[in-house]
Amino acid sequence: MSQWGSLPLLPLRCILDHLSLEDALAAMSTCHHWRAAVLLYEGHKETLKLRAKQLDKNVFLTRMFRKYVKRLHIYIDCNEGQLNKFITFILPQFFDAVKLQEIIFIGPSYIQQNHRISLVKLKRIITESLIFKHLQTIQRLGFMGCGMGAVKNDDERYTHRLVEYYSRPLLSNNESSSADAIFSSCNANIMAFSTLKHIIVDCEELGDSLQWVAALPALAHLTLNVTGRRPLRPLCPPPQTHRHLSIGVNIIALPYKRFEEVIENVLVDGIELTSLKVMFCKTVYAPLLEHVVRLYKESVREVVWADCPSHCADLARRHVRTPRNYDMCNVNPFILLCWQCVQLQRLVIHGYWVWQYDVIGFARLRRSLRALEVSSVYARAAQFGAAAGAALRVLAADAPAHLAASYVQKMNEYTQFEWRPFPWSELPRGLKAHASPAARAALVIAEITRPQCTIDTLYNQ
Repeated sequence: MSQWGSLPLLPLRCILDHLSLEDALAAMSTCHHWRAAVLLYEGHKETLKLRAKQLDKNVFLTRMFRKYVKRLHIYIDCNEGQLNKFITFILPQFFDAVKLQEIIFIGPSYIQQNHRISLVKLKRIITESLIFKHLQTIQRLGFMGCGMGAVKNDDERYTHRLVEYYSRPLLSNNESSSADAIFSSCNANIMAFSTLKHIIVDCEELGDSLQWVAALPALAHLTLNVTGRRPLRPLCPPPQTHRHLSIGVNIIALPYKRFEEVIENVLVDGIELTSLKVMFCKTVYAPLLEHVVRLYKESVREVVWADCPSHCADLARRHVRTPRNYDMCNVNPFILLCWQCVQLQRLVIHGYWVWQYDVIGFARLRRSLRALEVSSVYARAAQFGAAAGAALRVLAADAPAHLAASYVQKMNEYTQFEWRPFPWSELPRGLKAHASPAARAALVIAEITRPQCTIDTLYNQ
């Protein structure tokens, strides 16, 4: 240990710069010399994830990483009292950050994957002051399972000297308004100078904010999460002058009976839908895909349909039910999607068996694809006792199918990239049988925060 303990600080710091957050913290307990190197290293990590209930740990991590962090993810896994302490004592420390580009709040309904949990309200003055301080650097802002609370009194303004300073130009309403779901609408003139390019928000909480948020000059993408916590209000498309705003819709664990509500109230005419992701809904709702093809075939670039394997042992439950009065012939709805959507670049299907010739059809019909992930491909049309093209759930007892080398070669004749079968061993933990709520939550959050085709260069600096 004497040799390692005598390494010069600068080379040692360069080594520690490649460690993960957990490993860097473990290195601090090795010896005084390594601890000094870690402190010299000053936490040059791009992403910092904080859990609100771990107050003591957050104090240490914030002191070490606040200055150079670029992405701040806050997991609200605590009660109201602990959350108030976190917002009051921890959040204001990030006023010292010099290049904060992303702030995402993740509520307990996402962490536990239980969307019956009520929405968490954040302290508006402190949160908006932090955003205002980083007006010239912030590029992505997200509220998942949480939102801005109403301002009860001005005491919140004096909890920290930086909060007091940066909150001076900001106005606030004492009464909650549907137009203030993301920011206070009375601060729209100030926000017009922001560099904000991407906003993530629950669709049920959007209210009337879209009409003025869409006018932000730098805003390029809006992600709406549909969880079914409350009935959906009809989405008002942005004004004609701001139709440049591309919109992504994530449907998460929504009951089968509520898909029509999404079609009628969210996927409306007049928006530019670029991304559709349906996760853990336990069905392939073909009318939804047809609706997307009918309205957004010129704009949609990304479609993800993902589920865990079903725990049901009844083989009859493998077949996904079809809505009544559905007259579509027995054709895989994703075939229609690939045929009509001329900008489609990414197609992901997990948790459902797809006939091998349908997968070839995806590649042949849409040469613009740059990513095609289908984890469950079967060879014989009547293998599961259903006609080719039918939607079939993967069961927990199923085994992966083997695809012949000649089939893989045939697929690569039609793709613009090197395609290979997607091994089940490479599936994210959240898509494996008996996945825990934490694993499913990690997958949902990763997909929601994944840079999409229209904004994939936002953070390449």
